[in-house]
Amino acid sequence: MTGLAWLLALAGFLGLALSMERHHRDVFGVLPTSSRRRGLRAAGWAAVLASVICSIVGWGLVYGVIAGLGVLAAGAAPPLLWLSYRTAPRARPSPGALPARAPRDSDS
Repeated sequence: MTGLAWLLALAGFLGLALSMERHHRDVFGVLPTSSRRRGLRAAGWAAVLASVICSIVGWGLVYGVIAGLGVLAAGAAPPLLWLSYRTAPRARPSPGALPARAPRDSDS
């Protein structure tokens, strides 16, 4: 049951990540449509909820909630690392980032 809960958490967080415009564009090369973004977000949350329910069914209520949180953390790590390292060579500054200012001679 824990393995199934982990797979559901993995799929859920991957769906939630791909529902974001930046990650979807980095993976697929195009921006998601609004219906695709809503579908990925809904499927992601449904999988995360199913993961916690699966942990509760397998471990009981008290330990299932605790194990479910651990499974969620373990399920979030692979998509986080994959998307971080996949986009690292092509990292872009955030749109609000200010350009660095070179010091002028009068600033010294």
